[in-house]
Amino acid sequence: MVLVGSLGILFLTLFTNQVFHGGLYGKLHNKSVKPKIEISDANIENNILQFEIYRTEGVDVYGSFLIGIQLSDENGNIVLEKTGEELATFPADQILNHYVTKVKPGKHSLIVPLGAKADLALNVSNINIHAGNAYTLKLIDISGLEWESKVQL
Repeated sequence: MVLVGSLGILFLTLFTNQVFHGGLYGKLHNKSVKPKIEISDANIENNILQFEIYRTEGVDVYGSFLIGIQLSDENGNIVLEKTGEELATFPADQILNHYVTKVKPGKHSLIVPLGAKADLALNVSNINIHAGNAYTLKLIDISGLEWESKVQL
């Protein structure tokens, strides 16, 4: 009975490892290694670019460090760019956190811990926004990962 139970547990462990991480054969795909940020509700209204970010995957003891936010037009021209230094001094009143885990400015970037969900607002009054154009929002992580979302006008 113990042998059958032990073999069952071993099979279940190896099976779930293969299904969720590709750990036995094939390419290893551990989702907890790289951060993943979801961007939603990106829009520009009254010269304010607003969007919601939600960190859904990645190492839990390590935040995603955003070193860049870019807004580009339909031709790929960057019309707004925030660097890591600017994000490190991002005003706290322009961040609306939803959960206990908070998006906050760090020493060199904007820190987005695992499970953090927040609305960010950026003033774009110094940019000439055309209602007929399509705009794309891009977030850049220090690891080189990038996430994009279309912006509604």
